This record gives sequence, structure tokens and C-alpha cells, in this order.
Amino acid sequence: MKGIGKRVTVAFLSIVALLSVSGVISLFELSHLSYDTDAILSASGRDMEVAKDLLRSAHDHSRAMIDVVIFDNEQEKESCRRALNELDSHIATVRDKATAAVLGSLDTLSLYSTELRQLTDNYKSTETIVVDSLTVEVRRTDGRKWYIDTYEPAYNRFVEQVKRYITLSHGQLAPRAAQLSKNAYRSVAPVLISLLVMIAIVLMLYYFIYVYGVKPILRINRSLSDYLSFKLPYKPKAEMLDEIKDMNDNIENLINISKSNKKNESDAI
Repeated sequence: MKGIGKRVTVAFLSIVALLSVSGVISLFELSHLSYDTDAILSASGRDMEVAKDLLRSAHDHSRAMIDVVIFDNEQEKESCRRALNELDSHIATVRDKATAAVLGSLDTLSLYSTELRQLTDNYKSTETIVVDSLTVEVRRTDGRKWYIDTYEPAYNRFVEQVKRYITLSHGQLAPRAAQLSKNAYRSVAPVLISLLVMIAIVLMLYYFIYVYGVKPILRINRSLSDYLSFKLPYKPKAEMLDEIKDMNDNIENLINISKSNKKNESDAI
């Protein structure tokens, strides 16, 4: 390729092309990164919301059972059943989208919810005790003791299983979070690489422009000034290419023509 204009144009267009390609790649990777981030945040938020609903319903059930067993408010059994139905509904909402590992945790939660339901249905404020074949004694159930010894362990097991479910569901997001970190590096890497390449190209472009453009022009200008001022021979010492070489040759031709004309004029006189 000849012509300094074409060389400079190709150099700058190459930089533009490099930046454009790296920008497109970065945008493509950033779109994937944004999608993965939204997916992870949505999954994490959904799990936390489900865990919060489970704990709230379990707490409502526990408060209702306190009213039943300690304050003998049998009407609160309906509140207990409503809280248990909410528990089963919350578990069912996440079962369809759960992985195999999380499904086992949800099955255990369902078992503990069933255990709480059985305790609720089987609790009676009085119990009938057969002393002998002729004597039947009706005793009042110690609600406080029953709550502490029977209900509270079952409630604590359910709460602990909810915590294990949170830990397990977040553990399922760990590989995706690691992949998210890799995608972040992949989205930034093209920009960094193109930046380094662009710096190298700009330095090379500066070198070639200075060596083959600026330096020859400075030498031509100095040599031409010396010729005009001191009549020194016009011999710029610089490597020249393309139009600059043509310009130097034209200047030499003009000087030679000028010398020839002056010589002819002096001979004519």
C-alpha cells in the first residue's frame, strides 16, 4: 500500500474496528452477566420470602397453640389449622421449581408440618384414664407441660429444618455465583485486551508518524533553510517514503532548476 494518507487512514480505522469489536463482545457478555445476576437475585429473594412465610406461619401456629393448651381457648384450634394450611401452601409453591437436593428438604418440612397437624388434632384438654374395670377417671391435661415436652420439640424441629432449607437453597446458588464471577471477568477482559492493544498501536503509530512523517519534514525544512540562508547543499538526511519522498525530490528539482537558470543567466551576460 502506497501513500501516507492511506497508511494513516488504515491505522486509525484499525483502531476503530478493534474498539468496536471489543465493545460488541463486552456488551454481549454484560447482557449475559445482567441476566445471570437477575436470576440469582430473584432465586435468592424467592427463597428468603418463602422462608420468611414459613417461619411466620409456624409462629402463628405456635401462638394459637399457646391459647389452646394454656388458656383453654378451643376456638383457636381453627387458627392452628389455618396456619398449617398456609405452611403446606408455602411448601407447595416452591416444590415445582426446586432441585432434587432441595426436594428432600421440602419433604422433611412436609413431614414436620404433618407432625404439627397431628399434635394439633390429637390434643385434648382432658384425658380419660381407666383405673380399673369399674373406675374411670377424667383428668385435666397439663397444657404447659404438654406444650414444653411435646409440642415445643416438634416446633423447634420444623424451625431448624426451615433454616437447613435456606442453607441448602443458597448452597445451590453458589456454583451460579462462581460462574457469575467468571462472566464478569469475561465481560471485562475484551475491553482490557483492546485497551492494551490500542496503547501498543498508538505508540507504534506515533513512532512511524514521527520517523516517516515529522522527522523528514523537520529535516527538509532545516536543510531548505540552510540552503536559502547560507547556500549550503540541500541534502536532508532522513528516511523518506511516499509523498514526503516525492516532495523532497520536487524540492531538489526546483533547486536544480533554479541553479540552472542562474547559470544560464550568468553565461548570457
